[in-house]
Amino acid sequence: MNEVPLVVYPVGRTRLLAGALLGLWLIAALVSLGWLLAQVSDRASFIWRISLLITVLLACGFGLIFFWRAQISQRLVFDGGQWWLYGPDMTPQANHGEPVAVMLDAWGGMLLRWPGVGHGLNSQAKWLWAEATSVPSRWHLLRCALYSPANRPVAEVSGDPTQP
Repeated sequence: MNEVPLVVYPVGRTRLLAGALLGLWLIAALVSLGWLLAQVSDRASFIWRISLLITVLLACGFGLIFFWRAQISQRLVFDGGQWWLYGPDMTPQANHGEPVAVMLDAWGGMLLRWPGVGHGLNSQAKWLWAEATSVPSRWHLLRCALYSPANRPVAEVSGDPTQP
């Protein structure tokens, strides 16, 4: 079996993430404005539509700001068997045997889901942003560790048919 090297990679806020979040919100605002301008209707209908549109855009904007503020500078570490997350105070947090999930794999960045305690809406999962420009020399190692069989549960690797 191949040995997996130690991987240490910074995750958190970056300029690219800020630009992507702002661009996402601006695209949503432009599409919504285009939809609103394409509507031909009476004035009463127009007022509630624009009210709804502004409410939804503000809610999305606040959601993106909340996501941005949650992105603190941390270190993601894979020792070949388990993932660790070191916060700004360098206190390690283990992932309790669950793999770190790649939710979005873009060209130069990845959105990762750090497993939390609980399931569904009660989960304490964290969303982490890793960017290739943070440490270009270790980007490939991070990608290999995230996609390696060592990052999957044992039942998934062995092909156990009793597991979903």
